[in-house]
Amino acid sequence: MDKLLDQAERWSKEGWSTMWKTALVRLPRAVPMEALRITSPGGPQPFRLDLPSRQRARKIPLYIFVPPVKFPEVDSGNIEPSPHTFPVVMDYHGGGFYLGSCLEQAPFCAKLCRELQTIVISVDYRMAPINKFPAAIEDSEDATLALLDPNYPGYDVLRQGIADFLRRKWYETLGTAEDRKKERVPLPPVPSIHLDESRIAFSGASSGGNIALNMAISAPASLGLPAWPCPIPADYPHMIPLLLLYPSLDLRQLPDERFRREGMAPLPEKKRLDIDNHLAATYVSREMSGHPRASPGLVDSRVCLHGKAKVLLILSGLDTLWEQSEIWVKKVESEGRRDDMKVMRYEDRKHGWTTIPEIALSKEERKTRLEVLDECVRFTDVAWQGRDPVAVMNGEVGDQVKAQGNTNLKYQEAEGLDFTERERKSYESGT
Repeated sequence: MDKLLDQAERWSKEGWSTMWKTALVRLPRAVPMEALRITSPGGPQPFRLDLPSRQRARKIPLYIFVPPVKFPEVDSGNIEPSPHTFPVVMDYHGGGFYLGSCLEQAPFCAKLCRELQTIVISVDYRMAPINKFPAAIEDSEDATLALLDPNYPGYDVLRQGIADFLRRKWYETLGTAEDRKKERVPLPPVPSIHLDESRIAFSGASSGGNIALNMAISAPASLGLPAWPCPIPADYPHMIPLLLLYPSLDLRQLPDERFRREGMAPLPEKKRLDIDNHLAATYVSREMSGHPRASPGLVDSRVCLHGKAKVLLILSGLDTLWEQSEIWVKKVESEGRRDDMKVMRYEDRKHGWTTIPEIALSKEERKTRLEVLDECVRFTDVAWQGRDPVAVMNGEVGDQVKAQGNTNLKYQEAEGLDFTERERKSYESGT
C-alpha cells in the first residue's frame, strides 16, 4: 500500500499523463484482485467471471460488483437472498483503446453498486496494438448480449456465475472458519437471483464513453462493413441511462490533431506526440476511423441512437476531447434529441480527473469528482424510477443540484466535516 501511495504522489508531482501511461503499459492485462481491493476500499469487491465470446475458445474477463445481500436461514427452504433482483450497469474503462484497465474504474463501479443496489459489470475488452478495431466493440457487445439475449451463449453463464458467487458468500456466513475449513458445514443451495432487464445502464470514461455510446447505437453499412444493429432491441420500452464521462467520439483525429483550449498544458515534446499518435493508430486505421462504430459521435441520432437513450455527458475543459464533444452536443440538438441529453461542463478540470487516484488531486478536484459520481448515481436512479432524468435535472435549480457543472457554483461540503472525513463516513455507511 505504501508503494502505491508513493507512486501516486510521484504522479501528482511529475505529471499524471506520462506516469499514468508508463505505469499502465507495464500492468498485466489480467487485473490483480489485490489492486482492486485497494482502489475500492468502501467495497464491495468484484469477482472475476470469464464470459464466452463470439470467437470459439476465447473468453472475455468480466469484473462483477455485487451489492451486499441478506441470506435466508439455510434450513428454511427459501433460496432467495434479499434482495434477489438486481438492475445492471455495464461499465467500460478508458485508455484510448490501447491502455488502461478495469482497475481505474473500480471506485466508480463500487459506488454505483453500493448506492444503486445494482450489479456492475466492468468489461475487460481487448485492446490495441494486438487487437484492433472492432475487437473492443465486439467484446463489449458480447457482454451486453449476455445480459439481454436468452439465446446468446453467455446468457446462462452470466447468471450462473453470479449465483455461484452468492452461494460462496452465503457459505461464508455459516458456522465458523474452522468448521468450514474442516468441511463440517454443508454447502447451501445455489441462490435464486434475477437480473432486471428493465433497469440497465451503460457507463464509461474517455474511450470507455465511446464504447458505452456504441452499445446504444445502430451503425449503418459503411467502409466495407455491413450494417451493425444495436444490441439493445429496438422495441426495448424502458429508459437507458448512458453515463459518458469526457468521451472519445471522433477517432478521425489523432492526439496531436485535436484542438487545445486556452489554459491547457503546453504540447508535450515531439517524441511523445509521435508515440501517442502511433499507439492511437494501432487501434483503428485512418481509413476506418470514420466508421460509425469507431466514431459513434458521427451517427445521425434521429435514427441511429436508441429511442430510449438518456445521456448524461460530463465534459472536462482542460481536455483535447472537449471540442469534439461540443460539436456532438450541437449535432444531437439539431437532430431533435436535445431533451435526451444533460450536459455538465467543468471548464477547469483535466481529462481523467474522475478516475485519477484521489491522492493526486487537489481538494477542489476531489469535490467535483465526488459531485460527478453522485450525479451519475442520481441520473441512473431517476431513470430507473421511470422518470425522465434529463427533465428532472434541467428542472432543478440552485443547491438542489449542487454545482451541476456550473462553474459559478461550488459543491457544498457537509457542515462540520472536511471532505475526506465526509467521504470516509459515506463509504462506511454505504450512503
